[in-house]
Amino acid sequence: MGNQLSFSQTEHRREEMAQSQGYRLDPRGKADWIMIIIITCVYSINVVAVLFMLWNRKYPPLKCKSPVLMACMMVAGILWFVGDIQANGHVPLEHTPLRNCKAFGVWVRILLGVCTLSTLIAMRSYGLFRVFCKNQPFRGRGLYVPYAAYCLCMLVYGIVSQVVSPSLTIHYLLHVDICYYETGFKASMFAIIWVTWLIVAILSWRIRHIKSSFNEAREMLIACTAVFVVLIFTTVMHYAVPLFPLNVRLRVLTTSFDHLATNVFWWSIMAVPIVSCVVRRDVYLEEWMDKLRQDGLQRMYDVQSPNATNNKGSSVYNRNSL
Repeated sequence: MGNQLSFSQTEHRREEMAQSQGYRLDPRGKADWIMIIIITCVYSINVVAVLFMLWNRKYPPLKCKSPVLMACMMVAGILWFVGDIQANGHVPLEHTPLRNCKAFGVWVRILLGVCTLSTLIAMRSYGLFRVFCKNQPFRGRGLYVPYAAYCLCMLVYGIVSQVVSPSLTIHYLLHVDICYYETGFKASMFAIIWVTWLIVAILSWRIRHIKSSFNEAREMLIACTAVFVVLIFTTVMHYAVPLFPLNVRLRVLTTSFDHLATNVFWWSIMAVPIVSCVVRRDVYLEEWMDKLRQDGLQRMYDVQSPNATNNKGSSVYNRNSL
């Protein structure tokens, strides 16, 4: 059957219109449905994990991972996925709110999704750099002002994109029922994303000497490698095959890679503390605190006793560090 299980009979009309314009188009169908269902299930599991993490956010091995920040990253990842469903052409846009290319293709996908996720990762890396390399707290003006400045720049970028003509930014192609990013606008988006991730890479390099109890150097190496591989792939795809949403293999591969990278990043940081909190909570807490002492980091966490826990697993913990 291939990809013949289509979303609607209009896919056949859309295919005929594309052929009349000289385009080869794969109808939306079974492959798109399967990908959407699988990624939705993955994010549903992630939401459960996030809720568990927030409920146990005072458990020290989870608390040191900045659970609220990690929860915001997951929300940004989900928004990115919603934007990808529209921008990569997985569902019909005609006669739906998804036809608003700027709302979903710029605000939801790029600004609230990709850019928010990227800047939160950069903020976390910079916060760790402040704590472990500069002996400054994971809070305060020095941490939040750069983040606020970045958000302000993104807001200005979004407003300018909104008021500029769609012919210069992103617009709807009726005959193939997709949103199309113009070359110049696409270049500006990739420039922002690349600059943000180069900052993350630099900060990750600066925190490479963090001791083993925190594992940040290894985690950020895995995360940065995954994201840069996908970022290179996506950049090449957008420029080598601008109409890749018309090809079922390319659009499914692009969206799948995006969210594989997002999940590799998130779980490379959160998998060990979340799973350990579920299956060996007290034992892992004691092991974690022992490692802190061995690595000489107890002053940052104000650890006094491995058994000084309350009924939610929190311990004597320096709230001014992470």
